[in-house]
Amino acid sequence: MKLLTSTFLRGIILIGLTSTGCASRSIHSDLTPDNQVLVRQWTRVSKTEWLAGEKGSEHSSAVFYENTLIFGNSSQGVQSIYPGLNLVRWKRDIPQGVMSRLQVQKKSLYFGGGDGNLYSLNADTGEVQWKYPLRNPIVSRPTISGGRLFVTTSDDTLYAFDAGTGEWLWHYKRRTSQDATVLGASEPLVDGEEVIAGMSDGYLVAVSVQDGKLKWDKKIHSGIKFTDVDAHPILWKQTLFVPSYDGAFYALGRAGREVKWKFDSGASKGVLLHDDKAYLPSSDGNVYCIDPNKGRTLWSIELDGGVPTDLVIAGDLLVFGSSDRYLYALDLKSGKGKFRWDAGSKSGFSGNPIYDEALKRIYVLSNAGNLYSFSITPIPTRVRPLGRTQPYEFYKAL
Repeated sequence: MKLLTSTFLRGIILIGLTSTGCASRSIHSDLTPDNQVLVRQWTRVSKTEWLAGEKGSEHSSAVFYENTLIFGNSSQGVQSIYPGLNLVRWKRDIPQGVMSRLQVQKKSLYFGGGDGNLYSLNADTGEVQWKYPLRNPIVSRPTISGGRLFVTTSDDTLYAFDAGTGEWLWHYKRRTSQDATVLGASEPLVDGEEVIAGMSDGYLVAVSVQDGKLKWDKKIHSGIKFTDVDAHPILWKQTLFVPSYDGAFYALGRAGREVKWKFDSGASKGVLLHDDKAYLPSSDGNVYCIDPNKGRTLWSIELDGGVPTDLVIAGDLLVFGSSDRYLYALDLKSGKGKFRWDAGSKSGFSGNPIYDEALKRIYVLSNAGNLYSFSITPIPTRVRPLGRTQPYEFYKAL
């Protein structure tokens, strides 16, 4: 069984180059890990010391399920913890770990394994409910709609399954791009009778929900290097927002796919829409705040190095990591930097942070396999023996 295609191997190499090409700068040395903005609460190590020292990345991201937090990594598998207490509820080993972001609906957890299988686990117990051998790494987050699960693999195949049983329903295979591509795959968007996803040949495609037959495609790649359209398409006010990796960020009319405007910076991560503003974590190493009606820049910030993760809003903060080393928090309205925390050289972030509104905490998994918890509510400093102040807790893998 050949799990790693030549395109996939090229992707691994290229994503490493793009992640580290702008390393070792410190253009925001004025930003500090200010504990009046974010307070580090605890760290949970999910890799052994030997694996944590390897150069790699963690593309999976945590999800909430009832009062638990579930996350996976590329070496061991999946864990469910109680985040307030940082206690393990259950663990499930997955051969070659977890490659994709996680999706949870009702009592089921869905994700792609590094072994090429699509998994459904019981979110209460971690027991495997079903798995399907796709024989290709799944790096996109599955989409659930109408009792069906839709997922895109790294070889440009869009699948549909019965979410409850894992029964294969149909698949649409796109001819894989022969150009160099990056590691990634578009999370499908379901709108009405269409499933919409990006492909590595630079096209946005829509297929029928019922049978997977192609309904339309639209070329949006305009760059000179990587052709990928890996970002999750977003629908807002009958406009589709989607960037290509190194090309541009497009606003397309939903009905006719006409270009309403184009912003000359691409991304592999999803665009965040909030309060009539579009936030773009660009592959050029910047985060942009854009007017979604006209495509003009409202503000932007350049990272110290690497490329940004997906973005998350936590109160009045915009929080994200860089693939190089830092976790950032900006003022949501102005884009002014308020916080920067150093995870260590080449130990940055690929998966996105998530925000727990109930506990006012942010959780993010680093490329070294460490799951961090930060509070956005300042906690009074407690003086400890020998002058220790503001302690945090550090947990090793069980």
